[in-house]
Amino acid sequence: MAVIALTNARLILPDAVVEGSVVFEDGAIVAAGPSVIAPASAETIDASGLYVAPGFIDIHVHGGGGLSLITDDPEQIRAYARWVVSRGVTSFLISTFGADHESTLRNLRGSGAALRAPTGDARPLGFHLEGPFLNPKRKGAFPESALRPPHTQEFRAYAEAAGGAIRQVTLAPELPGAHDLVRAVLDAGAVPAMGHTDATYEEARRAFDLGVRHVTHCYNAMRPLAHRDPGCLGAALTSDQVTCELICDGAHVHPAVAELLLRAKGVDRTVLVTDGMTLAGTGEGLLEWEGGRIEVKGLAAVRDDGTIVGSVATMDDLVRNAVRWLPVSLSEAVRMATLNPARVIGEEGRGIIEPGAAADLVLLDDDLRVVTTFVAGTVVYRRE
Repeated sequence: MAVIALTNARLILPDAVVEGSVVFEDGAIVAAGPSVIAPASAETIDASGLYVAPGFIDIHVHGGGGLSLITDDPEQIRAYARWVVSRGVTSFLISTFGADHESTLRNLRGSGAALRAPTGDARPLGFHLEGPFLNPKRKGAFPESALRPPHTQEFRAYAEAAGGAIRQVTLAPELPGAHDLVRAVLDAGAVPAMGHTDATYEEARRAFDLGVRHVTHCYNAMRPLAHRDPGCLGAALTSDQVTCELICDGAHVHPAVAELLLRAKGVDRTVLVTDGMTLAGTGEGLLEWEGGRIEVKGLAAVRDDGTIVGSVATMDDLVRNAVRWLPVSLSEAVRMATLNPARVIGEEGRGIIEPGAAADLVLLDDDLRVVTTFVAGTVVYRRE
């Protein structure tokens, strides 16, 4: 592959925005910073007036652009990967589940083909299994019929069906069998995450002691914080052990409460996720899901009864929202969408602009709108 240099750029690093250049070859960054001079042999791209950020990494997303990741069809995954680069996402976890045990196995086996044959578009890095081991009391949009108590043998069957590619598992740690499941998830090399849970403060702290290190869409579908009953949310906000996901779309979490999370966890332990569903990024629409109608209303997709089914925001939306609503710098907002999620799932070498890191990059204009996206050093999206 040719050596490529982006020059005269505003590089978004983890702690600062600096004027400089980034040079990459064979899919990896070889030099970056204010003093970097492009090699004479490089194909030079003048990025004057543009920000260059690491590509966004979405570790909790169920779909977008009219496409669903809750599927056994790898072409759906590949089509999503082609679409989502327009929103600056260069890698993601396939967040999936099934209506029952067999359909979950089919989804993992079928869509797993998209992992084994990566394209030149956004990279699926593995699976996030959200369900079935969730508490029906905090089921959110999940059909209760799809939820079951934690069972290690069932999880191991899923891990085998996924070819060892499950990277994160959301579970309710207060349910019988959950502690054994946490151990099994850790043994499988995946991240046990607390979510869709009615855990008390004490039950959540015990889960953290066992190895739960991440909290799925903090505030949503969990026991709320009260002054005499801090619950799992109180445990998450006061624990230095765990990172917390934030759906910063203005619908799932009010901006003031999002700021509370940020002040409690700090920038390094806050992770932006979309929890996007099929209608995300489409602007409007209707669809049928699990026997009911879903419609985009304002900032969210909702059932007829008003239950929020999922986010319709995209990762670039969340970064812009974080800059507008939260007391963070641009580099900190980008870090929450890049380096932080990469670290949660152990993806060293992603989410940062430095020598040796993947040349997954997104060029943004002054309004933080996506102009160009690179995956492994190749242009996969360019705005008309």
